[in-house]
Amino acid sequence: MIDKFLLKSITFFDSLDDDILEKLIAVAKLKKFVMGEVLFYERDKNSEIFFLHKGSIKFYKVDRFENEIFLYKLNSNSIIYDISKFSDFGDISCFSNAEFLEDSEVLAFDSLKFIELMNENSAFMNKILQESFKMISKLQCLISRDVVFDGTAKVAHMLVNDLKNFNSLKKHEIAYMLHIQPETLSRILKKLTRNGIIEIEKNSVKILNINELKNIYE
Repeated sequence: MIDKFLLKSITFFDSLDDDILEKLIAVAKLKKFVMGEVLFYERDKNSEIFFLHKGSIKFYKVDRFENEIFLYKLNSNSIIYDISKFSDFGDISCFSNAEFLEDSEVLAFDSLKFIELMNENSAFMNKILQESFKMISKLQCLISRDVVFDGTAKVAHMLVNDLKNFNSLKKHEIAYMLHIQPETLSRILKKLTRNGIIEIEKNSVKILNINELKNIYE
């Protein structure tokens, strides 16, 4: 059951006034998913806009050889964008498959009503635009990383910008996310350790020289 206090507890919604919150509640459902469950496939047609309240979710595509290609992941308190829902792109969509990485909770809003409310309320519109710009910036960084960076630069970038996540994941999961082989990841970490840039204790990386790490990809 969704109530105003639930939305007020979420940073994305907490600055909105009671009137818009009540209208959002009227068009929303709280859905629970288990790890490994798929929220949607890229060719699915659905009439909802999703907000990840708790948990984490990965986005990926599958190539013509049935290889899974990781794109990015989102954590709690993130809106899940399909930009075609917010514009007049018609049937043009470059969205992906979405699979939960852990047990999660999602707020599902009727997309037409959601966009209606967004267009009626400037504060809500501004919030959506801010989040859109953050997502665009994030995706630009991901494109740069995958197109320009070599394996060492990818690892260095993740260590500097997402060390907590790096240390929480298994090595094969990190390699999958960075589009490198697990053996390549191991070689890179050994090289960074030999050079005194990082140290590894109990499978946890500690950065010794962050400037050297940044110099690898900047």
